[in-house]
Amino acid sequence: MNRSRVAAPAWGLLKIGITVLIVFPFIFILLLSFRSMTDIFRNPLGLTGNWVPENFERAWNGPPGGTGFANYFFNSIIVVIVAVVVSAVVGAVAAYFVSLLPARWRARVLMIPLIATIIPTLALLIPFFQVFNAWGLINNPVALGVLYAGLSLPMTMLILHAFFVDFPHELREAAAIDGLGHLATFSRIVVPLSQPSLLAVSLLNLIWVWGETQIAIVLMQKAASQTIPVGVLTFQSAFRSELGPIFAGLSLATLPLMAIYFVFNKTISRGVSMGGTFR
Repeated sequence: MNRSRVAAPAWGLLKIGITVLIVFPFIFILLLSFRSMTDIFRNPLGLTGNWVPENFERAWNGPPGGTGFANYFFNSIIVVIVAVVVSAVVGAVAAYFVSLLPARWRARVLMIPLIATIIPTLALLIPFFQVFNAWGLINNPVALGVLYAGLSLPMTMLILHAFFVDFPHELREAAAIDGLGHLATFSRIVVPLSQPSLLAVSLLNLIWVWGETQIAIVLMQKAASQTIPVGVLTFQSAFRSELGPIFAGLSLATLPLMAIYFVFNKTISRGVSMGGTFR
């Protein structure tokens, strides 16, 4: 009893500490988005000094020569939709049919996406640029979304496979008795029962695609095709650096992700942990 009384407050303090560590960066970025350049360098953690709400207006309108935050937001939406949908569809089909293989072959096939997850993205950046340039796909948000789908496909397969491999054989056998093939069984039975896992992996991919910068800054060179992370960075160059609008743009870019996560955080946790549900 005494241990439980001591453990409960300690566990509560630990959760509060973890929450503060997670939330503090977002609060810090939001505070800096209201500061002037002088105050950011002089006293970044202080609450005194000049408050510059105009940073959000400048971030929304974009730097000179830019197209504005609304255009960056639209491009990011296009890239996210293409990447998330393609990755979810292809990854789900691949993971399901891999789960039907015998255990020995399944382990060998899964080594392919497992190895793919450890390859650094920067090592593939030059080949990506050469292919995009040769095919005339530079500054094409749809092509960038397809590339992101391919990069997120290995992790999508691994997460969904953990769910599909434990799917009840009885349901598949009943579907076969009713005359359904593998594709019909997958689309009519497996997919409806896999919605939490599909939604979870889609949200994880969305978060990664939304903030990806290294590839987008190389392949999306024109202002009209740039996504939010690349567009925000245009406030910084070799001869000028406008940190206030940059932090304001980061705040605007973070708000949709925070809203999505707070709405679907339980779905993400439940979907990722659903492997082994049917054992």
